[in-house]
This record gives sequence, structure tokens and C-alpha cells, in this order.
Amino acid sequence: MRRKTRPESRDKIIPISVSLYPGRKHDFVQSAARHFRAHPCNTLLEPFAGSAVVGLSLLYAQIVKRLILVEKDEAAFCLLDGMLTDPYLADRFAAFEPTLENVLNVLEHESGAFHFLVRSRVSNRAKWWGGLRTDIASRWCPDVVVPNLHRVYEMRDRIAVIHGDGLEVMRAHVTDEKVGCFADPPYTADSTSKGHTIYRHHKLDHKRLFSILANWRGPWLMTQDNSRLARRLALCHRFHTRRIRMNTSDNIIKHELAIWRKRPMF
Repeated sequence: MRRKTRPESRDKIIPISVSLYPGRKHDFVQSAARHFRAHPCNTLLEPFAGSAVVGLSLLYAQIVKRLILVEKDEAAFCLLDGMLTDPYLADRFAAFEPTLENVLNVLEHESGAFHFLVRSRVSNRAKWWGGLRTDIASRWCPDVVVPNLHRVYEMRDRIAVIHGDGLEVMRAHVTDEKVGCFADPPYTADSTSKGHTIYRHHKLDHKRLFSILANWRGPWLMTQDNSRLARRLALCHRFHTRRIRMNTSDNIIKHELAIWRKRPMF
């Protein structure tokens, strides 16, 4: 007897996941896809790109037509840029044997996109600047990474990568109704939030971020730490909030916040 397919399975999209990055939103891709299918936009802006798994996945699924990725961290930017400009990155990753000796050689003698791609796959708890995994090849996953690198390279003409301040780039697009935004900022709204110890560029004016989104003309969606300040700012701006279950890089289940506009501006 043929098993019936659940209705929601038809809407599932392929997560275009290349790098392991603290706080990446691999588990949130399907939720973001549902949101931007219901609230379509031509271009999607990710002002805090990180691994960019959400934006890349939505672009590949043709939910959006163009993607703007903004990243302040030099290493993350270098990898994102290399995914678009290096046609041999996927082949080199596929041919690379991730032994401790080979990994240390790359990390010591290289500084380009391949360096940071390797670092992202072998770092403990996805923290690029921490130690290496005990089982160094446990998250290498060439069967996933290589096809996704090819997919990203094929979409390169529809992707812009900017090394800069996400809030400033947001200001440039705030009045454009055709530009949507997925904001996944470093979780630093409260002094005890984990983002202060995870990211090198963790300083962010969260009140300014909420203010920009309050005036955003296109559709948007934000994820935030389930902190007192984030909840208070969302309430102040009359935004919708929902607790979402996430799996951390430490393999710990926690709850974060999904935030979006409660009602249209006009």
C-alpha cells in the first residue's frame, strides 16, 4: 500500500548548506520558505549573512530571484565571495582528504576561501576560531557540500556579496517594496546572550535594527535570542513573535524567537 504524502512535504526545499557556522539557520529554512512564499519579494537581503543557508536555499528554490548577502566578518565574507568567484572550489573540496596533517597544512599556509571552507567543516562546535574536532572528518560531508558548492556557483550572477555593515545596507533598501529581508543578527541583545562569546563582530545596536524593520516597506522576517530586550522591542513595535525550537552547534535544543510585522504599514 502506497503511503500518503503529507501535504506540507510538497513545499519542502533543499537547504543549500556549505559552511558550518555558529547560529546557522539550517533548521529554519522551511519556516523561512513558507513565510516568503506567503509574502513574496523579488530580492532578498541578508544583512547578517553568516553561512547564508536561508537566502541561498530560497534563491535555489526560486522563491526569490536575487540575493544580497552582507557580512562584516572577514573570514565569512571571504568564503561567501569565494563560492561565487572560484570555479574550482567544489572540485578541490571533493578531492581533499581531511586528515589532521592535510588540514593543518591548509590552515597554516593558505588564507583564501578554501582555508575558511576547511576551517568551517573541522572546527569544534562550528566555532571557527576554537579548536579542531577530535574526529576531524566527522562533519566533512562531501556528498552534501560539493553539490551545494556547484549550485551556488551556478547562481553566482544572481547573488551580490558585500563586506560591510548590515544596518547601513538595510538603510539603503528600506523603502523598496520589492526587497525583502531575512535578519539573523548576532544574539547580543542582553548582556548574558551567547553571541558575545561566539562572534568576533558581535556589537550591534538592536534598537536601531528593530527601528529599521519597523519602517521596512517590503516583507521581512527576523530571528532573535529569546531575551527580555528582544521581546520588549517586539512588543513596542507591535510585531508578531513566535517561539521556535532550534538545535545548537552543541546539539542542545533551545527556543529562539521568530519575529515579523504584525500588520501592514499601509
